Amino acid sequence: MKRKRLMLFAIAAISLSLAYQSRGEEDADNPPPVPAQEQPEVLTKGPVHEAFASPVNLKDSDGITVKVQPPANIQEVPPADRPAGEQFTWVSGYWSWDTDHNGFIWISGCWRAAPPKMSWVPGYWARTEIGWKWVAGFWLQTGVKEIEYVKEPPAIFDMEPSLQAPGSDLVWVPSCWYWSNGQYVLRSGYWLQGQPGWIWSPSHYLWTPHGYVFSEGHWDYPLERRGVLFAPVCFPRNFRVQPGFSYPLSIVVDIGLLKVNLFTCPRYSHYYFGDYYDDIYMRVGIYPRFEGGRRYSCYDPVFEHDKWRGRLQDPRWEDHERRDYELRRDNRELRPSVTYREQESRISKLQELQRKKVQVAQPISTVVHEKKTPQKFERMDADVQRKISKQGNDLQQYREERKSWESKPGNTIKPGKEPVERADPAAPANAGRNPASPSPERIKVPASPIAGWQAPGNTGEVLPANPAGERGGRNDDRGVSRDRGVPDRR
Repeated sequence: MKRKRLMLFAIAAISLSLAYQSRGEEDADNPPPVPAQEQPEVLTKGPVHEAFASPVNLKDSDGITVKVQPPANIQEVPPADRPAGEQFTWVSGYWSWDTDHNGFIWISGCWRAAPPKMSWVPGYWARTEIGWKWVAGFWLQTGVKEIEYVKEPPAIFDMEPSLQAPGSDLVWVPSCWYWSNGQYVLRSGYWLQGQPGWIWSPSHYLWTPHGYVFSEGHWDYPLERRGVLFAPVCFPRNFRVQPGFSYPLSIVVDIGLLKVNLFTCPRYSHYYFGDYYDDIYMRVGIYPRFEGGRRYSCYDPVFEHDKWRGRLQDPRWEDHERRDYELRRDNRELRPSVTYREQESRISKLQELQRKKVQVAQPISTVVHEKKTPQKFERMDADVQRKISKQGNDLQQYREERKSWESKPGNTIKPGKEPVERADPAAPANAGRNPASPSPERIKVPASPIAGWQAPGNTGEVLPANPAGERGGRNDDRGVSRDRGVPDRR
């Protein structure tokens, strides 16, 4: 019996040895998967693509400057499913500096319904004497062939109204300086009649290495109608973009939960979404969206629209927003996860109702299959996908062209802090004039590959008229203006 047991043990040992040997031979051709730490990490926290949405920085040219040069751009591969409708266009991604990672992360491209009659001029990283500084992108009227660069405008003083709104259905729009005949003239702040289904983005100036450019006010879509936003991606620290490298996008952000966890970074002119509830983020300039305007000269068109819409149903809407924010600030379990991998591990342990509260991102294939959003999707064939890829490349090229024309030597408008008297429409004609300042320079620019539809009615929608406060100080049923003399820029 003992001899029989020894023989059985020997046979088992030989079988196990042969199994390991066979497995080793298979593994020789099939290595283990690459460690997760060496792979790109999809994030459920980070900046929102600036073409999709961005707050309006009305303060100065502080911006964000880093010591590290951004990597080469990534060739993105959008999924075959796209939002249905001719108004949607592909806007490629770019690198963004992230304080959490102390390095660059990739802000993935997005499908965007461009604002009517507006074209996108993408932002870029400009080299300066002290590092690399972000130059914000902006929307420009389609058809404009020249951009005017002027000296820094004076400060804005009426970020918030001094008096209560004369009606419950009005939205406050801060003042704006207009460059006219060698001087800045002030258009005062005014109350705007809110429009269902539209957000007003006010006129403002932006810093560039060549001077300040004017971005004219325009109507835009609410976030829910702007398109599809893909999640940002963190690449390994030793990652280098190799020739021919491309990255397939597949994870999209839930716009409803994005708005629940939305923050502003005014000096970077970006929104942020996700877990930015700790106080340390306020110290680096990332604020709850109801605080950005009070702590920094920033106008948040999305928040102002949501506040207008919310107050029509609940006069204490803003108080509820603050209370919900404080609940998430004080309870980490209510906050979204930082990475997609962490989110998936977390929701696997939750009930269906709890999942919906923290599932900030999910595969676009799931969104298309489950049809839980009002957005309809269509499948692209190979030819359309190639055209979309080319459009992404064209926008990257346009970004490089903008960097080139704004960094050229010559009569560059210096963004210095010159003391300028605050002008007023009722003041003398020379108020706000600085005789020593250089003349504005106009630079011809090529047409952007990203443009909105040209004629109202193409999408079955009616575009509201521009507010009266933006043009000539006229009053009508759309705007209650306190202006008395705005130069016409048409």
